[in-house]
Amino acid sequence: MSRRQPGAFLALWNSISQPALQPEYETWHTFEHVPERVGLPGFIEARRYRSLEGSQTPPGYFTCYWLDTVDALNSPQYAEVFASPTPWSARMRTELRDFFRLPCTLGGTYGQSTASRLATLHLRGDSQAFAAVVSCELAQRVEAGLLVCAQWGSAVQTQAIPIDNRADVPGRGESEGEGEFVVMLQGLGSEQLREQARQLLHALQPAATATSPPAFFELLSQVRQDELAHPAMSSHGLPQRQAPRADLFQQFKTGDKP
Repeated sequence: MSRRQPGAFLALWNSISQPALQPEYETWHTFEHVPERVGLPGFIEARRYRSLEGSQTPPGYFTCYWLDTVDALNSPQYAEVFASPTPWSARMRTELRDFFRLPCTLGGTYGQSTASRLATLHLRGDSQAFAAVVSCELAQRVEAGLLVCAQWGSAVQTQAIPIDNRADVPGRGESEGEGEFVVMLQGLGSEQLREQARQLLHALQPAATATSPPAFFELLSQVRQDELAHPAMSSHGLPQRQAPRADLFQQFKTGDKP
């Protein structure tokens, strides 16, 4: 059976309030939060990453949710999980820091394999010029074996959510023809990936410029909707919200913050 092919993705960067929270955050994110999201209509899979920057304490995280279309982020079911978070999600939401979220339509994907090392680039520039040059650059670098695979997308607006993006990242521009983009590069080694990110940013000028330095991550886990153990189905045949993991939540202190 062929798997659904995504037409969009949600790129999400964040960190947490303090290092002591890392075990709880990673347990919650792995076993409750991300499967809950992936179980919603229009979601296909998610991949979770932790920053490779060893000096960053607490670490940064990146999550990529692959979607049928960006309409998955406008569904009543998606709105409901924000309006009625689980007890564990309500607790962890207050501990998120450096939160930045970009829904994107998928512009292109290159390569037949995946790798555990990831670089993310956030850029702004001319939409038409960027699409032409980034497609050429990524295809050539994957074909030459310099990258294992790569994807890029154009940011789009979706309905508001009750978590604001970090204030120090420039917002979307109003100039005609200007766009906002996310590029994801996967490679076998960290140093080669850093070099490819550096070269790519140079090659993309003057079509687009980075809004911040590239970020580098390692894969922690991934989950697909069609591999969820017991997806609850509605009467319309659509996946419903996954059950909360109260059993795991109770393993951590649920009163005072750590």
